[in-house]
Amino acid sequence: MAKLLAQRLGVVYLDTGATYRALALAALQQGLNPVTDVEQLSALAKRLPLRFDPEAAGIRRVLLDGRDVSEAIRTEHVTEAAAQLSQHPTVRAAMVELQRRLASHQSGVVVEGRDTGSVVFPGAVHKFFLDADPAVRARRRQRELAKRYKTQLPIAQVQEQLQFRDGLDRRRQVGPLVKPAGAVAINTSGVTARQVTDRMLRVIRRSHRPAGRLL
Repeated sequence: MAKLLAQRLGVVYLDTGATYRALALAALQQGLNPVTDVEQLSALAKRLPLRFDPEAAGIRRVLLDGRDVSEAIRTEHVTEAAAQLSQHPTVRAAMVELQRRLASHQSGVVVEGRDTGSVVFPGAVHKFFLDADPAVRARRRQRELAKRYKTQLPIAQVQEQLQFRDGLDRRRQVGPLVKPAGAVAINTSGVTARQVTDRMLRVIRRSHRPAGRLL
């Protein structure tokens, strides 16, 4: 939905979760433990050679040290490591600076992430907090994984993984998963991505304010 919104507004799309996944991939490749090697992880985050390059349909490739890791960062192993290392305050501080730097080079951007509106860009012109019923989220994630990896995980396993990540994100001391102040909450259960995007666009247009650099 964030991708669709960016496309329809004609601005850049930035997935902050991809930055943590890229850090997790780099850490695993270097043999770092995402739970215990806090100092090394923080140092790596500060010098992470990450950039996003545009390709067709407005989607941006994730490049780590010049290599396209757009698919590699989406594995369950990397996902779990990203959830773990994102708990460390010093890591998050470094990543927030990276995300702000990535967005600062754009004339317009839609940013997606679990602490985007609360910590990374608290002054964003428009904020949306999207959620869905747990069973709906699990089915969507199951379909996404099946499409990407040509394998069907049991729905109970997918739901357990989502609950694990949600729990970590809600309990962390820095940048926990919360509804940001001033955000418009949208429950996406039973509606399509395009319908949600239409609603977000209506909110933006009703405000009678330009979209601005940050959404």
